[in-house]
Amino acid sequence: MRLRLDGIFLPLVTPFLDDGALDLVSFEANLDSYAGEDLAGCLVLGSTGEAASLEGEEKLTLVRAARRRAGDRILLVGTGLESTGATISLTRRVADLGADAALVLTPHYYKSQMTLDVLRRHFEAVADASPIPVLLYSVPQFTGLPFPTALAASLAGHPKVVGMKESGGDVALLGRIAAAAPPPFAVLCGSAPVLYPALCVGAAGGVLAVACCAPRLVAALYRAFEKGDHPGARRLQGILTPLATAVSIHGIAGLKAAMDLGARRGGSVRAPLLPVAAALREELRPLLERAEAAV
Repeated sequence: MRLRLDGIFLPLVTPFLDDGALDLVSFEANLDSYAGEDLAGCLVLGSTGEAASLEGEEKLTLVRAARRRAGDRILLVGTGLESTGATISLTRRVADLGADAALVLTPHYYKSQMTLDVLRRHFEAVADASPIPVLLYSVPQFTGLPFPTALAASLAGHPKVVGMKESGGDVALLGRIAAAAPPPFAVLCGSAPVLYPALCVGAAGGVLAVACCAPRLVAALYRAFEKGDHPGARRLQGILTPLATAVSIHGIAGLKAAMDLGARRGGSVRAPLLPVAAALREELRPLLERAEAAV
């Protein structure tokens, strides 16, 4: 059966205790709180989940917990590491734990050497070895590498490569990739301020950090678009954008603060990240209230 990648996916945060220890209780409570929301699935070990700060066994613990709590929803797991071999190894481990697909980040430490051919060979090797479907992951604000349209189109022909998360916020690029890649390859928007225009140019859905604190608003926007209610989708985008922008300015700490203001548990960030100031929390409160009142 083909993996359906249309809809809204949550890139789950990883809550930590004040001493930096993994707060698994809060992680599981958050997953339970999303059970009644109109979501396609969730992503564990993404950028929003502070994957770069997690130890190997912590990653596997989170995947196990997410699989237990996710029910029949799709579970995506970030497995992209700097070496091809390590990426393959982690992808196989999470497949054994029940992941439905792997999200593979562009290797980027040796940026100048990440040529089109190097990246193509890397992604093809991972896909060849993966027991589960693979999604490409482009997030140039972290990697410093824009994802070439030609590379996405080429990799879309691989039987294991089923889609891509494009988080650069470049709607034109997302549209070019969606047009160039043969169906059923699915492009998912990773930037909430451009969700509506991304859907208009061919995105199948989104993997959006702000959905962790405002899942109903994001899901309502997607459903409005799906039903052809463009005025409604544009109205909801106008409410979503300032919240997403305010959260993203302060990164993971801002998102976790927004979750703590609501009914969910953001928890602490892991050092060297710092929590946000109390003033920002008060700036977020009316934006969250507006988001809740919109749907």
